[in-house]
Amino acid sequence: MIYHVYCDESRQVAERFMVLGGIIISSGNVAAFEKSMQKFRTEQKMHAELKWRKVSKQKLKEYRRFVEYFFAQNNADKLHFHALILDNHKVKHHLFSAGDKELGFYKFYYQLLLHCFGRRYCSNKPDARLHIFLDHRNTSYSLDDLRQILNAGIKKRWNVTSAPFRRIEPRDSKKCELIQINDILLGAIGWQKNGFDLIAGSSTAKTELSAYIAGQAGLKDLKAGTAISQKRFTLWNFKLRDK
Repeated sequence: MIYHVYCDESRQVAERFMVLGGIIISSGNVAAFEKSMQKFRTEQKMHAELKWRKVSKQKLKEYRRFVEYFFAQNNADKLHFHALILDNHKVKHHLFSAGDKELGFYKFYYQLLLHCFGRRYCSNKPDARLHIFLDHRNTSYSLDDLRQILNAGIKKRWNVTSAPFRRIEPRDSKKCELIQINDILLGAIGWQKNGFDLIAGSSTAKTELSAYIAGQAGLKDLKAGTAISQKRFTLWNFKLRDK
């Protein structure tokens, strides 16, 4: 089984809580998903990049349609979504990353990819392979180093010796439907986790869409972590070490 994982991050610096997350889908289902998204775009006359920051009252109905399609696929087990939430106020790059914020950032990506994707999809499936696509960002950090460290980590923790992380590459979100949908989900989580849905004067469209996403996922809200037994849509409030 070959899986594609499309990842992104939200609210890395500006707010207290940052969210990293990804959508995992069988490689054989990617083309069909993107074709359907293009059909929706034509019907809704929305050809620009889908972004959480673009959610507005005028476009709320259209964004709901895209969310509905995602959850139709999610409920049919054709794709899953997993996210890691962390408290920026408790991040201590000076203790754990030699003061290197970029290294610290990719250490969090390591946690997301190892536990939410490697462990879930590869620890009991020796023939599973993961191809990871991260939203492009300017960095000097080697993604191939990350790949090798992930393969070493999954071998050490769960004795997976097949090196399932086969590639980690950047992707331009403007050309990738799955990263764009992922951006909307992450934006909604960050919106609620940082309390913008409770602030007077905040975007009512974003507040409505984030609540709608929670409802579609069968959750009261997008703030609390989900049960470990959940498999299609999970939220992990990551516990940072104090020292």
